[in-house]
Amino acid sequence: MPPPTMRTSVLVLALTGRDSTSPARLAAGGRATMIAMRYEHDSASFAWKASSFKNPSDYLVELTSDDRGEMIAAIETLERTGRLVPVQALTKSDFRFDGLHNELERGYAEVRSGKGFVVLRGLPFEGLSLEQFTACAWGVGLHFGRALSQNAQGELVTSVIDATAEDATPRMYRSNLELRPHSDITAMISLACWQKSQSGGASIIVSGVTVHDEIRSRAPQLLEPLYRGYHYHRLGEEGPGEEPATPYRTPVFANRNGQLSCRYQRSGIAAGQRERGVPLDERDIEALNLFDQVAAAPENRLAFFLERGDMIVINNYTVMHARTRFTNFPEPERQRR
Repeated sequence: MPPPTMRTSVLVLALTGRDSTSPARLAAGGRATMIAMRYEHDSASFAWKASSFKNPSDYLVELTSDDRGEMIAAIETLERTGRLVPVQALTKSDFRFDGLHNELERGYAEVRSGKGFVVLRGLPFEGLSLEQFTACAWGVGLHFGRALSQNAQGELVTSVIDATAEDATPRMYRSNLELRPHSDITAMISLACWQKSQSGGASIIVSGVTVHDEIRSRAPQLLEPLYRGYHYHRLGEEGPGEEPATPYRTPVFANRNGQLSCRYQRSGIAAGQRERGVPLDERDIEALNLFDQVAAAPENRLAFFLERGDMIVINNYTVMHARTRFTNFPEPERQRR
């Protein structure tokens, strides 16, 4: 990622105004400052809080009727040539956007080197089938990157629905349960809203950089185990020849050339450590609990409801996502997805 123009530093955190402290306390403060200084970074633009956004327009890119017209024109061309499905076969060249291209470039810049996420508002859905809407979302996504699978079925597009009636033990995203803050394994993830739930289902996002900096301020010594990392359970998504849990440790936080990244999934860590026979020690638990506490603080998270036709794109290296529990409408055609 291109380095942002601001730099994060804590050089004055523990040393300003210490003239009247005892030598012992000054030394302790000095050690804390030295520890914290090890964890400075160049990713300040990603370190936002809820108060960073005065209104939704601060994170929305509003698409126009002309933008929707470009998407519909692309869909109509694909239908005339019999190429609308499978959507996975479509390439960026099938969606040669004009004015919409500029809006997507603006969104990409925010995801890549700005806040780490963007909500595109106004994808067409009125009068479209689910297949047509999926193709629109696919075409938009191709302007952010190349699609990859992150499940054992090799799916590049999947419906995030409540499948508990058909599967007693589904992946959490295929249930109506609350999802805690976590990051996925690809560089970015996108979610487009076709139907809203009857109640609940709020989207929640949290800056991993903000969590990092809050821990650095409050208990910098607890960053060490988070940088060391943990074994992750693959939750049944391991490939041929792979073990159920990673034999290597994956850092929660990593810093490469000043660019901070965050990879977190508490349940995967707990299950992975058990699978590898490496129990979490008291310091690990303290660090993970503080991470969860900071991530759960209302002032550190942005919560909102995706409207029909909204599409959020998230930088998995810097932003975690979550979801509140939801209740569906009774009609099958109105199921949240």
